[in-house]
Amino acid sequence: MPVARRRLGTPRSTRVGTVSMFLLGVGLLVGCGAQAEVRSESGEVISEGTWSVFDLRPGDCIDAADAEGDIDEVLLVPCAEPHTQEVFALVDNPDSSYPGAAELALWADASCLADLQSEFGLTLADGLFVSYLLPSFDGWNKDDDRTVVCVLVFPDRGSVTGSYVAGDARVVTATSTTEAGA
Repeated sequence: MPVARRRLGTPRSTRVGTVSMFLLGVGLLVGCGAQAEVRSESGEVISEGTWSVFDLRPGDCIDAADAEGDIDEVLLVPCAEPHTQEVFALVDNPDSSYPGAAELALWADASCLADLQSEFGLTLADGLFVSYLLPSFDGWNKDDDRTVVCVLVFPDRGSVTGSYVAGDARVVTATSTTEAGA
């Protein structure tokens, strides 16, 4: 199986002001195996289960509060269940050569924020936090991976239920106000 790598960005908001540390995610593409039980035939997430970070889709709700270091999969959950992040966009970088981690992060930051504004009419001023999964150097050059996965994160709310992507943002409600061990 080909080796693919992703880097997880730290949530950004106007309250934080900058994108700080990036966590390096290194993973192997995994077979579908149990994934068939997580999604219905139509692609809807019907039960909790692990899912490859390379097969995420806009509207996927994930529980990745403890994600750090090497990651190749996340816990995918139905959005009606508590979760800590929601994928809201997949954007492809148009560069032919790897721009470097810092440049790619700047591009991802701008692209994810632009998509949030254009697709949902939302900005960081709405109290949202944005993060992303980035292609690594090896993933870019060996696997032709150019896709950035943009995610909303909710660190100030603990976990939430509901979906920004699937409908009205007002359905998203906090299920706890603090992170365990934070």
